[in-house]
Order: sequence, then C-alpha cells, then structure tokens
Amino acid sequence: MIEPIPYFYESINRNAIVVKPKKPLFDWINFIYPDSPVSEKGEGNIYLIREKDSNEAIEKWLKRNFDQIFQNELNDWHTDEKDWPQKRTFKIFQEWFEYEIHSMVLDLEEMEITKE
Repeated sequence: MIEPIPYFYESINRNAIVVKPKKPLFDWINFIYPDSPVSEKGEGNIYLIREKDSNEAIEKWLKRNFDQIFQNELNDWHTDEKDWPQKRTFKIFQEWFEYEIHSMVLDLEEMEITKE
C-alpha cells in the first residue's frame, strides 16, 4: 500500500509568467555595447501576477500589460531609455522574448515571502 504524503505544498495566490530573452534582444544590446558582446543565456525573469481564473485570462493580462515587462527587461540590460526601442508592440515583445505562463505557484518554504 502506498503511504499518503503527510503534507502538501501551499499554492500562493499568484500566477507566474517566465520571460526569457531571444536573439533580437541580444542583437540590440550588442549594438549598444559592441565592445562587450553578450551571448544568449537560458535564464529568464519570473513575474508574479494576481491569480487569474485561466491561462487564457493570464494571456489576456499579458497582452494588455506586456510593456511593463518589456521595459523592465530592457532596463535590466541598459538603463538609458532613449536607446530603447520606441515602438514596442505585443508582436515585437513576442519576437524579442519567449514566455511561459504558469497557473500554479507553490511555496516550498515555511519562511514568509519578502519583497525588496
């Protein structure tokens, strides 16, 4: 007989959007800093948003709010906004970034979550 797990991990009331840069972002940053070329990296940022009812609702939220994420990603690489691409559409966001939507965010730790 399989013993039941005596505990479970608590989900938090957030959904996650994982954002990873793609080649166009690296092309842009390498144009800005030609003497310090950056190669593609596999790591991305995770954005937590208020919990939605479905992945479709998360996608809808992202289509309305993508520019907040786009600007944060650009700022991570280069803080001078005058050098940022001025035309930032959701289509361009999709060209510059890969993203994944996750509806379940589980907290494996007992310590409180803190914001910095």
